[in-house]
Parts: sequence; C-alpha cells; structure tokens
Amino acid sequence: MSKREKLFDKLRNSPQTATFADVRKLLQQDGFSLERIAGSHHVFKRGEITFVIPVHKNQVKSVYIKRVMELLDKSNYENRS
Repeated sequence: MSKREKLFDKLRNSPQTATFADVRKLLQQDGFSLERIAGSHHVFKRGEITFVIPVHKNQVKSVYIKRVMELLDKSNYENRS
C-alpha cells in the first residue's frame, strides 16, 4: 500500500482527526494546486475544478474531508475510464 493510499484511508476512516496538511498533501498529489488564500479559505484548483476549504487552527471540518474524498473518488474514476 502506497503512502498516498494510506493517507487516503486515514482521511476516509477518521475525518475528524485530519489536519489541513493531510488534506493539502492529498489534493496536491492528485494534481490540485493552492491558487490563493483569502482569510481562512484556501482555494485549490485543477483545470476547471475549484475547491474551497476553510481552515481554522490547522483543522478542517469533517464535512469538507468527505467532500474531498468524493471529489478524489470521482476524479480517480474518470481517470480510469
């Protein structure tokens, strides 16, 4: 199992313990780049896809972790097709 897969499983299984560094690393490994930061909102972009994550005290709410997982699942599915 690769480091990326381990990180992906960690975020999927316990999203409440995820840090922003974990989320940023996973998104950047999937081709997203941090486009800009506006206050607490970190804006990631890959092609036409834009994803905004609010970060407070280096923590990300679990709802955003779940959205990241859905986004990565969808993009990985599209890449296989």
